[in-house]
Amino acid sequence: MRTLGSIFALVIGATSATANGVDWSGGYVGAFAGAAWVDTNVSTALGGEWNIPSDPTNIPDRDSLMPLLNRDLSTSGAFGGLAIGYNFQNAGLVYGAEADISVLDGNAPRTQFNTPGSPIPPQPYRLETSSNIDWLATFRARVGWAFDRSLIYITGGLAVGKHEFRQHIAQLNLPAFAYRQTGAFNDTSAGWTLGTGLEHALSEQWSLKLQYLHVDLGSHSTTSVGTCPVFPGLCEVFTGSHKADLKVDTVSAGINYRF
Repeated sequence: MRTLGSIFALVIGATSATANGVDWSGGYVGAFAGAAWVDTNVSTALGGEWNIPSDPTNIPDRDSLMPLLNRDLSTSGAFGGLAIGYNFQNAGLVYGAEADISVLDGNAPRTQFNTPGSPIPPQPYRLETSSNIDWLATFRARVGWAFDRSLIYITGGLAVGKHEFRQHIAQLNLPAFAYRQTGAFNDTSAGWTLGTGLEHALSEQWSLKLQYLHVDLGSHSTTSVGTCPVFPGLCEVFTGSHKADLKVDTVSAGINYRF
């Protein structure tokens, strides 16, 4: 900690001689890295023959699966990317626009098993749910206030990312029947982002940045139909609807070069 404090003191000391001469206007490019927290809200409903009591196992099977299918997914990981932007300055008021693109580790897989009856119902099933985002781009307005060598700002705008989602149901006790049901999508999602940040100038060209963003990429939906490879057509009366709502929170540190 003493070493970090000494480095920080040297940086601040080296820039203090020109504390009043920072001009934030103009273009800049930068790089950043940090941590991302990804949350997926999952909403699944089973339809068709799952809800018809013609078979005494249908509804008990459905009731054992629904709490597992509707559990949310959360994960965290590293992320990093590149940014480009342009500032205008009017006295202490600084405003402009920034765009960035990043890669992130946003994969959240989960495998679950229901609790089968003895002997039945309900029957045993394996459930696999996964949600993944591996890149994210934002296009944002920025507005803030400059003081000394620092700039504090708020930012918000458009967010775009690739959201992959999959939910798979497999019956385990009748391998010859081989019942399977899968709902999945792989879509480019557009939503919104809002955040805040602090930037500190090391010189007329170089600055350090600390930023927080909340991203909401909205909901995507898909449907599923049961399949039984050994008995084609027999299981298509079992259906499902699947919806996933993706949100990302990021905290990053970066460096910008102004030109």
